[in-house]
Amino acid sequence: MRELVRRLSFSDRAGGDGVPRGCVPVLVCGDGGERERFVVRVEALRHPSFAALLEMAAQEFGYKQEGVLRVPCAVHRFRDVLTAASSPPRARS
Repeated sequence: MRELVRRLSFSDRAGGDGVPRGCVPVLVCGDGGERERFVVRVEALRHPSFAALLEMAAQEFGYKQEGVLRVPCAVHRFRDVLTAASSPPRARS
């Protein structure tokens, strides 16, 4: 899984497909043919919430995905993970 994140980290170029520098295009492939495309910052992929999703993607599609990162997940679940990864860490009291 580290290799997948490392490999995606090198996609720091601005792509002709409208993906900003430092981001990765992600295609979420949910049940029943549900699909949605997201643009995710590479830093978000390092968040612990993404670990299970990246592992599922690696097992289903392999570690050497090229172009768009495909993730087998319900779109609403992916949005929840993306929100958690994008939120600032909570202060412990």
